[in-house]
Amino acid sequence: MRLLVDENVIPAHVSALDSAGYDVLRSDSLLEKGATDEAVLAAARQEERVLVTYDRKDFSDVENHAGVLIATEGMQPRELRAAVDRIQRAYPTLEDVTEFLSDWT
Repeated sequence: MRLLVDENVIPAHVSALDSAGYDVLRSDSLLEKGATDEAVLAAARQEERVLVTYDRKDFSDVENHAGVLIATEGMQPRELRAAVDRIQRAYPTLEDVTEFLSDWT
């Protein structure tokens, strides 16, 4: 799975996904720091990457995207990785799918 990780995601979560073999790219490597939510979502769509974010308020009801996974900062890295693994097995594609990782732990 190709992931675009929002700039607010802690390094431990990024490392957990990377070490699990996911193709992980941080949003601040494509966009300027502090880019708008719309710009982050557009970049994820353009790059065909599922967005991983903590920003439940702004991304829980978006449309026309390659997938959105909403985590919480308090999740253990292994829990986050396991939830993403489960979601990947459950869906053939995450196109226009928004999932809350806490529901998959």
